[in-house]
Amino acid sequence: MASDIAVGVDFGGTKVLASVVDIKTGKILGSAKKRTDQNDNPKELGERLFGTIDEALKSAGLSKKQQITGIGVGIAGQVDSENGVLLGAPNLSQATVNLPLAEMLKKRYDVPATLLNDVQIAAIGESAFGAGKDMDNFLCVFVGTGIGGAFVQNGDLVRGASGSAGEIGHLVIDANGRLCGCGGRGHLEAYASRTAMTLAIIGELKRGRSSILTKLAPDLKDDAPGGTALRSGILAKAIDEKDDLCIDAVRDAAYYLGLGLASAINLLNPPRIILGGGVIESVSMLFDLASKHARQEALATPGKAVEIVRAELGDNSGVVGAAITGARAT
Repeated sequence: MASDIAVGVDFGGTKVLASVVDIKTGKILGSAKKRTDQNDNPKELGERLFGTIDEALKSAGLSKKQQITGIGVGIAGQVDSENGVLLGAPNLSQATVNLPLAEMLKKRYDVPATLLNDVQIAAIGESAFGAGKDMDNFLCVFVGTGIGGAFVQNGDLVRGASGSAGEIGHLVIDANGRLCGCGGRGHLEAYASRTAMTLAIIGELKRGRSSILTKLAPDLKDDAPGGTALRSGILAKAIDEKDDLCIDAVRDAAYYLGLGLASAINLLNPPRIILGGGVIESVSMLFDLASKHARQEALATPGKAVEIVRAELGDNSGVVGAAITGARAT
């Protein structure tokens, strides 16, 4: 039975989620979640990761590390998957540069460990048990603190020369435009992520624009890292209340997200795009408008051919995919 059970970790810009997964069925046996902190140094980041995994194991009723076959981690950043090294994560601490996460996990738990980009592992999860399970080719795009992507071709994850293929969030959609968290300018992530929407909303509030957010999120401020000042659920509630400011912010983000998707459609000609992440899950308006703009801005033939759907596994896409990669590790 141990060979069927692995730990998957989804380490994002605002949270780290760890789950014990039966990789034969995709069933979650136990989970734990912690908030991330952009001020973490490498040691603190490691302890946060270990603590979350330990709690997930306890939640699943597992006390011995030998009861799992491996650990997989997906993290919001660029990784050297071959060596299990986090090269850098724009939405996490700069101290994460060249961090040997896989080796840290191997030493701690005495099992094989792997490291991939967070949307790459989400694509693996969706391919196995979600919206990609019947597809050999698809593009996976997740919108949250940032925007990440992964491309599956002929059933395999396309990694690229350095392992970073699929980084749709860093497509340039506005030359010399807004500053992105990675240091570049005009990237999609700076216009359509939750962080981008949050900063736009806060800017309008400072200009005196009225919004229900003064009641729903009275502590809203722009010094909270990674867009954590405004949660996706609060944004969705404000839209349900017909808040003009939030509706405008989502409309703008959806337009730019549509531009990024259109560029990907023209380049890759995928039969299916799977959209996921916290904002997509919570805010239907973003999914609907981005899909519409993507088809309008793409070339006519690939635009008509592509199917745009929501991720089916929700928050569990990443942990399921990570567990699968962890179980495959040697």
